[in-house]
Amino acid sequence: MRKILLSILLLSLISNLTACDAAKFLPLRQEIDDLQLVQAIGIDKSESGSPMISIASQNLRGGGGQESPESGGEGNAGNSEKAIILTAEGKTVFDAVQNLQTHSDRTVFWGHSAFYLISEDAAKENIAKYIDFFTRDHELRINANVYIVKGMTAQELMEQINTTDYFILDKLDALSKNIKLLSISEEMKVSELMRFIDIHHGSARVPCLQLVHRQGTGNKQIPDIDSCGYAVISDLKLAGFINKDISRGVNLITNNVGSSIVTVKDLSDQDASLEIIQSKTEVIPYFVGDELKKITIETRVKSNLGEVQSQMKITEADSINYLEKQQSEILRKEIEAVIDQALKFKSDCLDICDKIRLKRPVKWHKIEKDWMEIVQKVEFDVQVKSVIERTYEIRDPSGYKGKE
Repeated sequence: MRKILLSILLLSLISNLTACDAAKFLPLRQEIDDLQLVQAIGIDKSESGSPMISIASQNLRGGGGQESPESGGEGNAGNSEKAIILTAEGKTVFDAVQNLQTHSDRTVFWGHSAFYLISEDAAKENIAKYIDFFTRDHELRINANVYIVKGMTAQELMEQINTTDYFILDKLDALSKNIKLLSISEEMKVSELMRFIDIHHGSARVPCLQLVHRQGTGNKQIPDIDSCGYAVISDLKLAGFINKDISRGVNLITNNVGSSIVTVKDLSDQDASLEIIQSKTEVIPYFVGDELKKITIETRVKSNLGEVQSQMKITEADSINYLEKQQSEILRKEIEAVIDQALKFKSDCLDICDKIRLKRPVKWHKIEKDWMEIVQKVEFDVQVKSVIERTYEIRDPSGYKGKE
């Protein structure tokens, strides 16, 4: 009897879906050629202080781009351009998005958005203000990657890359896929940023990008996108940057190192390269009563010897120990510099509070409310222990034979 009732209910639903009122609650069918498939979104603060949205979608028509009235009618034209870029301004982000639709002869479709690029100026005002619409609206993906654009607007970055032979989505996609090769930055989804802000006292670390110019043929300078470390958020606002010369320290503290090269000197003062293959950091809090006195950052690193530029025998114990000590010192300084930067920016962006909360939940509950004041006064003790595991395929360098 139950199966009969379910069959009747199913037939009733199907008949309702095929009725003339179905269009009221079902999305209308649209041809893909009639959609503007947004793949990258730029979020800026205009000169007037209003939110400004730029979108990039691949130019599939084979012709020129479109003009954007909001950018003075200077649209992208020419067969060499890979993307169609549209820009609009509004009183709010939602208002700008609605205005954007009026500039396109196709329906703007947001479901393919893979990257959100937030300009430095917008992040300095209030990052939560500029991402609220993208986390609230059902058409957008909260698993899209988010980046801070350093030194220029997101619109300028999109337009500069659009003058090259590369589509901006391909550049951003390649960067995100290979970001663990250097371990100076990371991928961050919008959902992760939301969580970070909510539980880290309005703080976060967001990977950042900048425009660079690479050397091409005939001394031609080619615009490109490069990772430049982290943007540090404090009290929902951009407080500063952790540059890529020390940003590996962030990845070490947060156990987010995939691979990284450390260049040291051998006993003959020639360069040698060590590849980090594994790292593990433990955050150890020390309490006296309910008072947090010290935090030890204990990092263990395993590496392989990847390159030797001298011809001396380097696999003896004293040589290996010499390399290990140098690597430990380099990484210790990077971690200490990162901690100093985070404290300077008054930002809880290094996952330290999470690790204390998990290790000592009762103690953490008593200091959580005053954490940002407490962490400024706590002593940090950074310890790094390095071990070189192997030398890959050969033990002695080329040219060593016969040398003493």
